[in-house]
Amino acid sequence: MRGATVIISLSFIAGVIGILLGHKYIMPNAGKTIGLHDQIHSELALDVVQDANLAKQEKQFSIKKSELESRMKKANIRLSAAMQKDHTMLPEVVEAKQEYVQVLDELQTLTIEHIFIMRNLLNEKQAVKFDEIIQRSFSGVAK
Repeated sequence: MRGATVIISLSFIAGVIGILLGHKYIMPNAGKTIGLHDQIHSELALDVVQDANLAKQEKQFSIKKSELESRMKKANIRLSAAMQKDHTMLPEVVEAKQEYVQVLDELQTLTIEHIFIMRNLLNEKQAVKFDEIIQRSFSGVAK
């Protein structure tokens, strides 16, 4: 019985490590704005009105993003506590994991919406360049 418990615990720990490594190396941009703000300013010639509108959008996005990141940290703390409670896949673990994933999804949705908002601030020529920046960012290709 003790051997089975050790094997189950090690398997669970390996799974968690796999998730963390996947988040870090396979999807490193999950929940991040992927540096678009800096790329937009360095690669696009924005006029004063566009720059002001972008700054306003960035501020609103930053506030919402911070709120979601705070919720993600709290969900992660609950997940960690639930995992330590019994070292099994208790309903509390599943619930905490689902909460974390839900907030992560909300952050990703917010980021995608923000990308579309930024694109709508641009003229046609800028939008084409913006689309190239987005494509590079999502494929992880640096310029």
